Amino acid sequence: MHILSPLAVIPECQNQGIGGLLIAEGIKRLQEINSKIVFVLGHIDYYPKHDFINDAGKLGYTAPYPIPVNVKDAWMVMPLSSAGLTNFGKVICAKAMDKPEHWRE
Repeated sequence: MHILSPLAVIPECQNQGIGGLLIAEGIKRLQEINSKIVFVLGHIDYYPKHDFINDAGKLGYTAPYPIPVNVKDAWMVMPLSSAGLTNFGKVICAKAMDKPEHWRE
């Protein structure tokens, strides 16, 4: 299980596919290490274009910090294998991301 930190591309370089390439490379590397599932807290219109499923909470995956109801769709999940959506519960993240300020919109 992994968390894909939200990414950013400087405005003058957006709409060129750079973000999608970064996501694809991250997913490829996770698959190479046999990760089963990946989460992201990100833009609700952007990440589903890259196969993320909105509102991971409704599937049984609680975010490390509460996600406000009005942006619950921003907590997303993507299975990376057929076993990906089988273990449910609260997602625990690395110390570097385990700060409330990283979990606010």
